[in-house]
Formats: sequence, structure tokens, C-alpha cells
Amino acid sequence: MVLVLSNDDVASVLTMPACMEAIEDAYREQAAGRAVNQLRYDTRMPLPERQERDSDYEFKTMVGIIPKMGIAALRMSSTLNFHPLIDGVERSERLYLAPGGTTVGMVQLYSVETGEPLAFMPDGVLQGTRVGATYGIAAKHLARADATVMGLLGSGWQARFQVAATAQARPLQRVKVYSPNREHREQFAKEIGALYDLDVEAVESADEAARDVDILVAATNSRGPLIPRAFVKPGMHIAAVQNELAEDAYPAADLMVVASDARYLMYMGGGGAGQYGKQLGRERSAARESTSRVLIEDVVAGKAPGRTRPDEITMFRSDSGMGIQFAAAGAVVYQEARKRGLGHEIPTDWFTQSLHT
Repeated sequence: MVLVLSNDDVASVLTMPACMEAIEDAYREQAAGRAVNQLRYDTRMPLPERQERDSDYEFKTMVGIIPKMGIAALRMSSTLNFHPLIDGVERSERLYLAPGGTTVGMVQLYSVETGEPLAFMPDGVLQGTRVGATYGIAAKHLARADATVMGLLGSGWQARFQVAATAQARPLQRVKVYSPNREHREQFAKEIGALYDLDVEAVESADEAARDVDILVAATNSRGPLIPRAFVKPGMHIAAVQNELAEDAYPAADLMVVASDARYLMYMGGGGAGQYGKQLGRERSAARESTSRVLIEDVVAGKAPGRTRPDEITMFRSDSGMGIQFAAAGAVVYQEARKRGLGHEIPTDWFTQSLHT
């Protein structure tokens, strides 16, 4: 039987410690050559008839296989997106137009031993936890062991997972959070402070959020830089979930660590772009490309050093999610959900066949 789970089911079984442990193990498998990822593919079609700025339909996929866990995972999403200018900064937003004001993202798990489907689940909670865990693992290996103060840019969905993961990785006591919307950041500070028993303060500027902190994380939907060189101080660990590091910040890093050294592929249709659309190369930062960097999997596996001294400036970026992260986190969800009898079952033979294809 194939297990169908909800976001609530995923939230009830996928803890941040378990997710971090599973992804660290997946990194060790990857570093040893015993796991594989497919590059993320984004295929887009402009929607010029819509009134929202720069709107498009996007179908996104990524795949990961971890034989040790017996799992292959496909993460996909089918979304409508647009890119408004807010306070002069371009942001990436989603249109919730599926039934009930929803959007579509899914993780599908398959057995490496038999090829059969094992589970289908929405990607919302799993995605948030997976990204948080990735950055928590980076903080564990790259931030100072005595790091207690976190600066946080962003107060949305992903930001809460960043706090959870950082608190798991280091003895966090205080968080200073800034986002442009005062109401959002103040509500975030109230909720997250109570949830994790932390001193969470909503501050008035990004500069204030970055001042006198041990760890600085940007988790926003901004498509522009938010962390300039002026924010970077000795001993800090700095991480950006999107493209928030400014050009002049990169050279300040003593150690730059990345989740992947490959750029995901993006295809845009329309405008006579041809049968497969136009492959779009993501804009590359000259400073980023000239900065020496190592893979987080090699740091986790002990093949490359993490932080080596207290005054070292470390940075972490994950340009793209990797399929093995979804396989690892998905395996935890599947195993725990089975144990607890969660979700709904549908016949496996709805998805299998005996025909030779």
C-alpha cells in the first residue's frame, strides 16, 4: 500500500533533531559516493495576460537516491509565481490559485529495492524543516561553540525553521529579528520566543539585527542583497538562504561553505524560444565565483575542516536544494508515520504495471 500523508502528519513526526541527523548521514553517504542527486530543474512559462508583475507558471523537480536508506525521492512543485517590487526590492511571491486558495508541492518516495511507490506527501513542512536543518548543520560545524546570539533577517515561514535549527546546533539564548513589516516581525518575535523559550526581539533595521551577533542568517524572499560587508565582523557565522549576500561581503569570508557547487537549470518558454525553451543562466557573482569554497558534505564527513579558530569568519550558502535531503527527511517521515499508523493508504497496484515500456 502507498501511504498518503498530510502536512499535519509530517509535522507530527519530523522533528528538527531527527531531520538534522538524517541529512548529516545523507551528506556522509554523498561524500563517500554512495548517494546521488539530479540537478534541480525549473521549467517556466511566462503568463503575460496576468496583471501581476513578471508572472509565470513553473514546474520544478529534483531527485535524490540514498541506497542505505532504501529510498529514492522526487520533489516537485506546480506553481504560479510573480515578482513584485516592495520598497524598491524585487521579491519572489507565489499565487495561491489551486482549490481552496492553495498551491502545489509534493514529495514522492520510492523503494530502491523494488521500484514501487512508498509514500506521497505535501512538501510544505518537510521543505521548511529540510532547509532549516541544512542551515542548522552548517551552524553546528561552522559557528563558534559558544555562539548564543542570532541575528535574523526575515520573519516568514522559513525564518521560524532557521531559529529551530540554530537553537538545536548552538546554545542559543537571544534572537534579533528584522523584516520590513513591523507587524509581522513583532508577531514572529512573540510566537517564536514563547515556542523556543528564547529572548526574541523585533528590531527596527537590518543593521540593528546584524549588530553584536554571533550568527547572522538571512531567510527572506528578497531577490537582492541584504548583507553588505559592513555587517561582517570577526568570529561571525553568516548564512544566506537566497541571494542576500552582497558582492562585497564574499571576500570577507575566511571559510566559504556551500551545499552544492552546481547551479540548478532553468528553462523559460515563450517568445519563440524553441522546442525546449531558453536555458537561463543564473546571474553569477564575480566575487562569489572567485571565493574558494568547500562542500558541507565534506565538512560533515571530516574530509575538509570546519571552523578552526574563534575569530574566523565563516559563511554558508545553499544555492539549491538537493534531492538527497528530501530522501533523507522523507525516509524519517515515512518510517515514523508507518509506526504510528498515520495517513491514508491507497493500493500500490494503482501505480504499477506489468507492461514492458
